[in-house]
Amino acid sequence: MLHVKTALLVSSLSLSLGCVEVNRGAIVQINLKNVAPSVDGEHYQLFAVVNGGSVPIERFKVLRAVEDCMQDADLVPPLTLVQAYDNGVSREEVCVQSRRLGAVDEINLAAGLLVGGVRIDTAKDLSDAQSMFLSIEPDGDGDPRPAQVIMRADLGAGRSPHEAIIKTCLEDFCAEVPDEPSCANIPALDRARRGVLVGTFVRTPVSDVCNAVVTGDVAVVPSVDETTF
Repeated sequence: MLHVKTALLVSSLSLSLGCVEVNRGAIVQINLKNVAPSVDGEHYQLFAVVNGGSVPIERFKVLRAVEDCMQDADLVPPLTLVQAYDNGVSREEVCVQSRRLGAVDEINLAAGLLVGGVRIDTAKDLSDAQSMFLSIEPDGDGDPRPAQVIMRADLGAGRSPHEAIIKTCLEDFCAEVPDEPSCANIPALDRARRGVLVGTFVRTPVSDVCNAVVTGDVAVVPSVDETTF
């Protein structure tokens, strides 16, 4: 009987140790609407603010497919590419397909379509992120602190906090100018999406929240990778 109890105990311990969570990360989906192509010697870096601290997420360059990456204009549309960057890599290496994160939102006139969208997969846990921001950094920079912040997005559970701000701004305006046509039907806030953090990028610094320049949108989706062995 003792041997049976011992075997069950060992088996129970093996099962409890066998299922190990090895990675709890996130998928960051971004639409960039007003981002200039990278100048020589500089790149962009995305940060998240978690528990009050800045967490680096991804470095990238924004490059024109034809002019900067020398792609054949007869074979590819004139996209503005978002390419992952690492210190020390050449322009040719940055332009390779394997570094493609997405593209800046633009209208492809030839196809008559809106193209764009960026996806970044990170191993960092962003479930408690309060905001995200984008900075311009010098190539080769080893300082983990952001250099020049150009846009920021506060994150909310299922809905961008910026939407509520704009709705309040419109309501305040309409209280003063009720005859304005845009005040006839103030839209309600969209239904919050469960399990996702959502934000609206605005150009910084912001002097007037009601007239902030929107530069993109971001959604953060949790990603859990569990391995049993």
